[in-house]
Amino acid sequence: MKISVVMPSFLGDYPNSAKNKEAKFKRAVDSFLSQNYPKKELLIVSDGCERTIICASQYAFHPNIKVIQIPKQELFSGTDRNTGLFYSTGEIICYLDGDDYFGGENHLTSISNGFNYYPDADWLYFDDHVVYSFNPTNNEILAKSKRDVTLDMGIIGTSSIAHKKLTEFNWNFCDGYNHDWTFIQKLLKKQPNPPKIDGCEYFVCHIPNSVDS
Repeated sequence: MKISVVMPSFLGDYPNSAKNKEAKFKRAVDSFLSQNYPKKELLIVSDGCERTIICASQYAFHPNIKVIQIPKQELFSGTDRNTGLFYSTGEIICYLDGDDYFGGENHLTSISNGFNYYPDADWLYFDDHVVYSFNPTNNEILAKSKRDVTLDMGIIGTSSIAHKKLTEFNWNFCDGYNHDWTFIQKLLKKQPNPPKIDGCEYFVCHIPNSVDS
């Protein structure tokens, strides 16, 4: 099955935004390219951001990457991810924030294995890793911890889910600071007890008010 990775991108400044955004954008895209799973695509949705278009230009002709530009949206708008869903061609959807990255090479393979093992699952979830300190010079993680993700508001987010491409799984009306949870409530309505899988390697690298990484 093909996996589509949706990555919204706004590299401008806003309260509690990450630092060194261009370098982290490249880190995120390169982590997608390093995945050993063959049937994959990355949809970079530029949220009215010319800096994203410039940074993404080096990947413009890559066969597994699509760059989509939309008008600037309100902060925490669901339109960015909805746009990625619209242009995606995979049977499975997962997400990547521009200041996070996939660790190792097996994140997408683990997701695929999860859906193969649970063929009736409409969505699944997994633990992620929080990076508290990172050396950008040599990409060395200085401090991190694995996060035990549960099906609770404030704990589960797009960093720890993957879902089938279904009409009812959309980001319509999923706006505002809790837009992740609003979307996940749609997933829970369709399937209240999704399987939890092992082996995924999503690294959350920007937590407001923590050490920036």
